[in-house]
Amino acid sequence: MDTSWVKRAMENLFKKSEEKENFQKARQEWLYKGLEDNQYCEAECELCNHEEIRYEYTIINKLNKNIMVVGSECIKKFTDDFKTDFYDTEGNLVNEKRLSKDKKEYFKKILNESLDKRLANSNNQFYKDIAAKIKKDGKLTPRQLKSLYNFYPTLDKMGKQAFKSVISVSLRKEREKEQIATLRPIDLEFVAQFMTSQQRKTFDISL
Repeated sequence: MDTSWVKRAMENLFKKSEEKENFQKARQEWLYKGLEDNQYCEAECELCNHEEIRYEYTIINKLNKNIMVVGSECIKKFTDDFKTDFYDTEGNLVNEKRLSKDKKEYFKKILNESLDKRLANSNNQFYKDIAAKIKKDGKLTPRQLKSLYNFYPTLDKMGKQAFKSVISVSLRKEREKEQIATLRPIDLEFVAQFMTSQQRKTFDISL
């Protein structure tokens, strides 16, 4: 473990913990609360003092209710670099897999808010169905995805990142594969952004 990180983390954690000498005991006072995406990167990690963190993970002390905001790298170390487990406020185990899942769920929330404003309330049933499909599993056929060509540029930076995180291209059925061949070059270029590298390789598509 990075000794310089441990030194900074100990100093900052002790300030807000009841335990003032044993870092491991102090760490066990804290519970994971959740995360927010600060796209302007204005916050500082309160555990290691790293500036301009984007993903703000909040932990709360169960003894004194103090709160700390930490960055994505620190929360991974805080979670997985120790022998004792780390839990959330509901008593659920928190590990790197859980943190990744939370980030994806956060992106889903951001994207769903945009969908509700723009597509879900549309009078066009086709767009309503697409919004429902995105909310279900994020998997769209090439034809469905190309129809969002004009929708995607209207998203802000966070919305676009959420879109890229949630949306995937469904190419398991023959009719879905056939749709790739029918796309205009401009539509194919758009759809290809959301294909996996293996999918692009299969269809000989380069970005």
